Amino acid sequence: MLCEKCGREIGPEEIKCPYCGADNPFAVQHQKNMESFQKDYAATEKEVAGFAGSVEGLGKKAAILVALLVGIIIMLVAGSLNYADHDPREERKRDAIKHAETYAEEADGYLSRGEYIEFVEYLMNHQVLNSPPEEFKRFNSVKYVADGYYECIKLMEEIILRSDDPEYFDGLDTDIMNFCMYVESFYEVLEAQKNSEKDEKYLSYIIDIDQELQAAMRTYFAFDDKELQNFLDLSRARKAVKIQEVVKHE
Repeated sequence: MLCEKCGREIGPEEIKCPYCGADNPFAVQHQKNMESFQKDYAATEKEVAGFAGSVEGLGKKAAILVALLVGIIIMLVAGSLNYADHDPREERKRDAIKHAETYAEEADGYLSRGEYIEFVEYLMNHQVLNSPPEEFKRFNSVKYVADGYYECIKLMEEIILRSDDPEYFDGLDTDIMNFCMYVESFYEVLEAQKNSEKDEKYLSYIIDIDQELQAAMRTYFAFDDKELQNFLDLSRARKAVKIQEVVKHE
């Protein structure tokens, strides 16, 4: 969760922010709730113990069991009340809704600078890649294309940079197949979004993302223009074989 004063990440159980010293209202409230629940439990335990003292045999055992169950229920309720709403992802989503206009402008800035990886990570960090606020709807087409580009780039980097790592041997084939799947999906999404995007600005970003991905494939796999086109025309299985040849220098 974020400190309400300085905005830095803090643990939900930290009474004070370790950076600025401000009180963490969630942790303070949690502590008060726990103290209240403990008092309730102590009172219930005392009441049940008094009742247990007045009965014998199975009745006494049952009373003790009831006390234990009440204690467990109280602790579970305490935990659920205090932490159910403190999922960091939900907090970031609420924050994005609150500051939607400002964050949408910042996302536009990433696109205008051609920082497509950073654009996707920004949407992810603010929990607006899926089901975004209204202010982010203008990114619908470009974000789908950029998300596919992001996955392709990350997989290519992993494949090329770690292809000689013995510990990566088992993961290499999986990443190659995943890349081939993502690159096919990328071009399917690309064509659909190019046809549906009416805003020239965002259409230009979509076209540029395609060009960036092609440039990356030429660089990582040492393809010239003709080799790249031939590669894209291959089936998924043949694409995987071709990449294997590249990374194994065959």
